Amino acid sequence: MSWIRFGRCLVAALLLLGAAGVGSAAVAPLTPDKKVERGGELTASREEFHLVVAKLLKDQGFLDKNNTFKKGTKMHRLFESYLQETLSDPAVMDFLYTSLKENAEHVTDFDAFGKALAGEYAVRGLTRLSESDFQELLRVMNVLADRLPVRDCAGMLRPGSAFDYHWLELLPLDDARVYLRLTKQALVAEITRSPRIAANTKEQTSVAYQALYAEIRRRLAPEKLERFGKIWGKPEAAGDEELCWGYRVLLSGILDLPVEPRRWMLREYANLLRPPQ
Repeated sequence: MSWIRFGRCLVAALLLLGAAGVGSAAVAPLTPDKKVERGGELTASREEFHLVVAKLLKDQGFLDKNNTFKKGTKMHRLFESYLQETLSDPAVMDFLYTSLKENAEHVTDFDAFGKALAGEYAVRGLTRLSESDFQELLRVMNVLADRLPVRDCAGMLRPGSAFDYHWLELLPLDDARVYLRLTKQALVAEITRSPRIAANTKEQTSVAYQALYAEIRRRLAPEKLERFGKIWGKPEAAGDEELCWGYRVLLSGILDLPVEPRRWMLREYANLLRPPQ
């Protein structure tokens, strides 16, 4: 198999595996007091909904209940700020209100519905981040992959995976803050239909892949290069340690490319992640 064909298969396989793990982050939603009857109709007006949310965001009990992290942990205050910033964003509130109103008669658990919806839209919005923000996301994911237990790192990459917010405790606070900021940005970008990252020309894609192959060849001894190829030739058969190692090699290779090839490889990565239209 040529390096061009190998690279295309490799990156496509990795991105299909990693899409859920990269950003399946759900904003903890809320049911606006007694204005929603389960399986019934959303009777609150848009203005009432916003007022209820604003009130709840000042309620420490509500914030603590919806905080993934316990009081006293390093992530508690950071995650609380993330909740407040996300749930006070008018675009997010309008999106949640409209979605609840449109689906009220079909939904029996509004909390689960809101979490699933926000998580799906945040993942879909990853390709609407700026190129520099998308690069930052991959950098943070590379740091996280290096710190996760092998089982969790590989599990994050396998089909049907979900991102566990508790993994953020393994990151430096600045990196955890970046992850949460980008998750919120991706959600808002998707619901406001911001432009997606531009596609490459064929020439840019070709140069990007050639640069990536050269970088991977430069950093891996022949036996490790062969190991790397086997992992991404059939990733579903790779063991946890192999899969996690291969993921880190690929992300590190992309992030260490010269400026222009790196930019084009990031574009290629993002466009392979584009949700189906």
